[in-house]
Amino acid sequence: MNFPDSYFEDEVKAGFFVSGKMKSYWAMQIEVLNEIDRICRKHHITYFAEWGTLLGAVRHRGFIPWDDDMDIAMKRMDYEKFRKVLPTELPKGYAVLDYEEEEDYWDVMTRVLNAEFVDCSPEFLDKYHNCPFAGGVDIFPLDYVAKNVEEEQIQKELVELIKTVADTNGAGLLSEDELEQWLIYIENASGQKIDRKENIKNQLYKIVCALYALYGEEESDYIAAMPQRLESGGHTYPKECYADSIRMPFENIMIPVPVGYDSILKLKYGDYMKSVRKGGSHDYPLYDKQERYLNQREVYFPKYQYKRNDEKKNPGFLETLLKKLELLRKIHEKLQVLMQYNEQNTVLQLLQEMQNVAVGIGESIERKVGAGTQTVACLEQYCEMAYQVYEMICEQGMPDPGEVRAILDETVRMIMQEAEQMKIRREVVFMPYHASHWSVLESLWKEASADENCDVKVVPLPYYYKRQMGAVLSEMQYDGDQFPDYVQITPYYEYFVENNHPDVIYIQNPYDEWNYSVTLPEKYYSSELWKNTEQLIYIPWFKIDEMDPEDERGLKSREYFVPFPGVVNADQVIVQSEAMKQSYVEYLCQWAGAETQPIWEEKIKGTGAELYEVKNEVQRPIEWQDKKLILYYISGNGLLEHKEKMISKIEYALKVFETQKEHIHVLWLQDENLRERLLHRVPGVLKKYENLLKQYDGKEWITIEEPLEEEKTVQMADAFYGDAGRTAQLVKQSEKLVMLQNVEIQE
Repeated sequence: MNFPDSYFEDEVKAGFFVSGKMKSYWAMQIEVLNEIDRICRKHHITYFAEWGTLLGAVRHRGFIPWDDDMDIAMKRMDYEKFRKVLPTELPKGYAVLDYEEEEDYWDVMTRVLNAEFVDCSPEFLDKYHNCPFAGGVDIFPLDYVAKNVEEEQIQKELVELIKTVADTNGAGLLSEDELEQWLIYIENASGQKIDRKENIKNQLYKIVCALYALYGEEESDYIAAMPQRLESGGHTYPKECYADSIRMPFENIMIPVPVGYDSILKLKYGDYMKSVRKGGSHDYPLYDKQERYLNQREVYFPKYQYKRNDEKKNPGFLETLLKKLELLRKIHEKLQVLMQYNEQNTVLQLLQEMQNVAVGIGESIERKVGAGTQTVACLEQYCEMAYQVYEMICEQGMPDPGEVRAILDETVRMIMQEAEQMKIRREVVFMPYHASHWSVLESLWKEASADENCDVKVVPLPYYYKRQMGAVLSEMQYDGDQFPDYVQITPYYEYFVENNHPDVIYIQNPYDEWNYSVTLPEKYYSSELWKNTEQLIYIPWFKIDEMDPEDERGLKSREYFVPFPGVVNADQVIVQSEAMKQSYVEYLCQWAGAETQPIWEEKIKGTGAELYEVKNEVQRPIEWQDKKLILYYISGNGLLEHKEKMISKIEYALKVFETQKEHIHVLWLQDENLRERLLHRVPGVLKKYENLLKQYDGKEWITIEEPLEEEKTVQMADAFYGDAGRTAQLVKQSEKLVMLQNVEIQE
């Protein structure tokens, strides 16, 4: 499958930091799902996104940012058909975890994996987007629920008994006599014969699965994942919720979700638009054990280790200038000796070199300070003196060496005196990581640009994408042409930090060579930039949600952006809040040692809140300036699930809006796939909906927005009303009011 290189960069989604490493793991799982989808299409098998994958598709159009696995579900008949064709359909190298396939697998659902274990071969890394880990998709069977509570209780007790016998025997806790007694009992209770010479666990699990599938669609009104239902009282869902599927965007693909996803998610999660990061059914990240295994064998991408920076900065502009002038004095000493020994040719060469050095110093001053300084005038006088000595030697012979040296030394002394009194303009350089992250630096850039005594440069950095876990780099990437027109860009190949030694450099990339997906040319590593500026300031390109002590996954994510060279090497680090500063300090002390706490407390400043304020760049039309803009969003799912009832709800909402038309303007936005979803399933409902669109289109208090204008509409709106989904999530992230449409409220 094709993923753009940019997909694998670190990203902040819904306030959560997603690392490039996790993106690589996501892409690997999407590859596995793509194979499952191929098999299902070929054999006419229906499947549905399930659990976190379903929630991610609806709320984020992709993975939940703090999730790391993929779940799908199939009705029992499709599930068994899928299991049967898997062995002949899966590509070479894939693995299946299933109770019939694996002796030590103790579950009644199936996992399809891209491999049995980690693989760092170039071929594997190329195929799975730089991911060396084994992983894949969990597949849950769905079964119909007994209508009668008493029947379900009998079903539950039988399942518990048989599974307990299977698991207890598998753990070696039953004697042969005890096992035989239980097998006889199970045979009598289930009516199934158990062959003692064959795998007992497999036979017992088959009986368990048959009990899960005891009831058919015509005998039931509800469907469920029966292991969760019978073992822990999991939810049941109206079977109509899974009567059909619709395809929704998920990262770079479309995946099928059950037509009644809204009802399903409400039953599973309640207010499913509320982000919850606590808990989870497994450790995070899912590849953690595999990563530790590779790290122990030193065959994996290494991590940056803390090392205190004991180097000294390179000298600044004035200090370097004075050193060069002092060098001229030393040359004068050598010149005097050569003149005394009458080494005419060497003396003439040295006089030319002295002029070249003086010219170079003068040019560097003009670049840094500007033309017309007294220092440059003195340097020109120095060059003239050296030239006169040169001419005198050529025409009259060698003059008095001591007198020549004294005159030249005195001129250099005057130059140094003038240099020390020079008003050197302050130079501030911004080195943004990406044009898309420029907004974080813009207010600082404007402030520096307003200072008449400050020279300001914006030097976007080139970068490379990594492949083969960093062993191979892409062609150089550069987006210097993507900045706003009003920002004057200095190309990186025209600016030399080591020559200019600016007073301040702002950076956004803290990783140097240690990021999983992206790197910079070495001369732009923070360790190199630090040497050549008075103050290196690192400001993260991102803002994330504040760290909740119970948010284990959020706290875990710090390892992908805190312990990096930019944080260690910068003279100052500016983060979004005091709370975030303390989170950085806490993590850095764990990483580098408690004794380093004073370093971080001094270096890190929690004063960057204003840098991350959302700037509304979308201009409202003049006629809307005094009105509240309401984004009214229709996903199409409500129309598909509730049909005429949802049409009535939309009509009611529009009438309410119209009563407030003096105060509000409505931006009516629909999902881009709405028509496709409804056309063949509920064409009559679609027609009525489109008639509503025509009826209200053109009214001065409402605007029908193009689906592809979602981002602009979200920025412009003051509040949201409508169906749950990613659009509501985006408005919520903008800290604006969100109210979800409830079809049950019609007045």
